[in-house]
Amino acid sequence: MRIRWIALILSLSACRDSAEPPVVAEEILQRVADANQVMFGVQHYVTAGGIRRANVEGDTAYFLETEGIVKISGNVRVTFFDSEGDTTSVLTSKKGTYDWNTGDMTAEVDVVVVNPREGRRIETSVLYYDQTGDRIWSDKETRMIEADGTIVEGTAFESSSGMKEVDLTSARMVRPGVQRQSTQ
Repeated sequence: MRIRWIALILSLSACRDSAEPPVVAEEILQRVADANQVMFGVQHYVTAGGIRRANVEGDTAYFLETEGIVKISGNVRVTFFDSEGDTTSVLTSKKGTYDWNTGDMTAEVDVVVVNPREGRRIETSVLYYDQTGDRIWSDKETRMIEADGTIVEGTAFESSSGMKEVDLTSARMVRPGVQRQSTQ
């Protein structure tokens, strides 16, 4: 019983008013010092004309109000939808930036986009999404893996978010067990 009273007294003393306002944990401030808000376990729907276009998820979101952006870290996942509401592709990365004024996004670090319908996969280090044009692209080395195992590498790429047609710059095709060949 005595231990319960000591625990109660300690917990009540911890609740007393303090002249110092609570501060954000130092480890969070080190990541994004100019964040106005920090949220954990974030999920956000991107819409255009009342139609759901994407669902953005992440472990941690840092809101930078003066810049109008949200920096997302941890396990970033973006699911893209067509006008019927069906999933067209799923993007994963370690970091991302979302512009809440335009709906545009940038994904960074271990970026992978998969089109489950076509069985197509794209890997790159940085990917950009333009919501208005429903366009994804990268100006970095890109690797596309087709459903049949064919690998096409390029210096950049551009596509719609659904990835039905993908244009790779300076494309080089690699088939399993075959030497690299230039296609352009």
